[in-house]
Amino acid sequence: MFEFSDEYLVGVTAIDQQHRQLFLLAERFRQAVATGRARNILDETLDGLLRYTESHFNVEERLMASIGYPERPRHAAQHSDICNRLDELQQRFDEGDTAITIEILQFFSRSLIAHITSSDRRLGEFHRASRHGAKPPTVRAE
Repeated sequence: MFEFSDEYLVGVTAIDQQHRQLFLLAERFRQAVATGRARNILDETLDGLLRYTESHFNVEERLMASIGYPERPRHAAQHSDICNRLDELQQRFDEGDTAITIEILQFFSRSLIAHITSSDRRLGEFHRASRHGAKPPTVRAE
């Protein structure tokens, strides 16, 4: 079950709102899978989730560029890796691999939460510090 909670807040309002929306879209897909919805509904739901994910990553990358975020290359590479994996999963789904729906849900569950609670949280810390004139946190290795 995909349920957004305060533990996933990163402290950047626009990013937090988009994370909430990602959780909602992921939950819709999970519900469509759980209730055995028709393939076309699953396809539409999955497509919307993937497009929103890519759009969200673009917003994050513009923010990173605007604040001079030093971890931007690594963070953007994570976005690219996630999108590439999602494209692979969607291709398998489009080819008729219906068992892939569980793998898609597991990937979103693991990847979405891990990315938010590590990389996005560091981005939020840096953003807050830079907005308030404080010394931004030291870049940490993953």
